[in-house]
Amino acid sequence: MDNLWTIAGGAGLRDGLNPCIFMTCAVFIAHGFWLKKNSLRIGWLRIIFGLAYAAGALGFNFGPAQIFIFQKNFIFAAKIIYFVLGVCAFVSGILFFKDWFLTRGKLTAEDLTDEKAKPFAPSGLAVYLTTVILGLVLSALAALWPINNYIMLLGNEAILKGQWQTVMPFLAGYVFSSMWPLWFVWATLSIKNLRPSLLKIICASIFFTASSCVIFIFK
Repeated sequence: MDNLWTIAGGAGLRDGLNPCIFMTCAVFIAHGFWLKKNSLRIGWLRIIFGLAYAAGALGFNFGPAQIFIFQKNFIFAAKIIYFVLGVCAFVSGILFFKDWFLTRGKLTAEDLTDEKAKPFAPSGLAVYLTTVILGLVLSALAALWPINNYIMLLGNEAILKGQWQTVMPFLAGYVFSSMWPLWFVWATLSIKNLRPSLLKIICASIFFTASSCVIFIFK
């Protein structure tokens, strides 16, 4: 079991550097700004987002939902969505880069893009349902990027043998370790008293990286 954890963790850390996870990080950031600025609420919603994404990744890579990966209509629709997200990420990167200059100058915080935009947060169950759907959709889109063949071989073999007590922690360990860029962004955004200029340049860098990574998805 210890060897399986090592394999899962190592493969996840390596596979975590892929174009899809950077777009997920960009949407994750935008999702936070989209909601009202309530630190406690956003904290819970980020947890829900991460768990929904992880559950979706398990389902689309190792569960019955992996059948969609081989459907031409699904692949075509996913690439169109990624193209739209790439354009939005590029525009957002420009806006955050502009904000970085503003925070270094003498202009007030009200001039910043995220301050001008009116935050919207649906009330009640809708906001949690929206967060879950967003995490699941992004995990479905991320299924376009092939996962580690060795992990898939071990996982599917254990599933066919019904070794659920072994395979579920193994696959969960792989999925959560492969999400390390998202955890890094989460930890960065959670830092209290983070300098506005530093936050803006980090966000701009992530949006620009996400938009440029779309090119690899279309290859």
